[in-house]
Amino acid sequence: MINWIKYILLVSLRKILNIFNIFPIKKNRLLFYSYNGKQYSCNPRQITENLVQNNSQQFEIIWAFKDPKYMRNKIPSNCKAVKYRSILYYYYAKTSRIIIQNVQGYGELQRRKEQDVIQTWHASNGYKQQGRCDGVKRKLELLYHGDYTYVMGGSKSMIERRVRGTMGFDGNVIPGTPRMDLIINRHENDFKEKVYSFLKVDTDEKIVLYAPTWRNNRNDNDYGMDYFIVKSAFEKRFGGKWTIVVRLHPNVYTPLDITEPYVKDGTKYPDIQELLCVSDALISDYSSCVWDFSFRYKPCFLFCNDIEKYGNDRDFDIPVREWHFPMATDMVALKNVIETFDEDVFKSNIKLHHEEMGSLEDGKATDRVCALINELCFPIEKGADA
Repeated sequence: MINWIKYILLVSLRKILNIFNIFPIKKNRLLFYSYNGKQYSCNPRQITENLVQNNSQQFEIIWAFKDPKYMRNKIPSNCKAVKYRSILYYYYAKTSRIIIQNVQGYGELQRRKEQDVIQTWHASNGYKQQGRCDGVKRKLELLYHGDYTYVMGGSKSMIERRVRGTMGFDGNVIPGTPRMDLIINRHENDFKEKVYSFLKVDTDEKIVLYAPTWRNNRNDNDYGMDYFIVKSAFEKRFGGKWTIVVRLHPNVYTPLDITEPYVKDGTKYPDIQELLCVSDALISDYSSCVWDFSFRYKPCFLFCNDIEKYGNDRDFDIPVREWHFPMATDMVALKNVIETFDEDVFKSNIKLHHEEMGSLEDGKATDRVCALINELCFPIEKGADA
């Protein structure tokens, strides 16, 4: 019954918001948002910065944030910031030529015929099920995803399972994801000074990033990690001095309470892609960030001490043990897989994983989608000179 009420209210809201259709669409206006207004990050950020760099005067770029005053200085100076889900936001959404996003949103906006919506998604190779849905849940899902005109996908597996499957999208897919271009093309020194300064980490130290995903209890931020054991294991296997940077998922409500001097809170760092680019190793659990990091071919480990419960709550499209990363379900096992890490075996397994998933990441996704945006906004007239 609750889902039916939600569906009816959503359909009604879509009709009410169509009042903004009286305003004309502006052909060079682009509206972006990332994680429903929480961040300036991910694929929408990479697309924005490419467009600003190459077409700075051509587009009117608007970013929607939950806190636009705070985010105003985070975006390029020639972009506008608007409050997410405000009246002005809905005006811009209904008059933008293209909307670019990375999550499903809330489904209250119905795309106009003259518009395009590019769904870049925030995981180029999602491992987890997005959600089981049939009946009215399926109707809701189609409202969330039914207005896309283009979807980006980083692997053949992602396109088959998520894009064609859960989303039910049968339109054009753009191969690759812009956030992965940064991982593939950029050098760690491009961001090291910026990241280390933000985190207050000495430049001679190495970083292991711990980036777990969220659970159904969004107040839970403790997943059984013993930071001292991890630090000791990394220093024993790889040498040098190590700092652990913890990055909680945006859906986690409770902030970290850190007392250990060798542990830093990286949750508020603006973009996880830059953290991944700089980090010397990664520990996660069920997060798609392990796929992103795998293209650096640096040590990556899974710590899954609640795998059965998590699997019952969310389930996986691809079983965790088929991801080909060293995995542990308790701290003793995690210590062992770190200390016995074999770089050659790891790299071989990662290459196999990319092949099995049908990776489409070639470092050129941003150029592809930006070329499409230019073509959609400023089509070349048939018969015009090349």
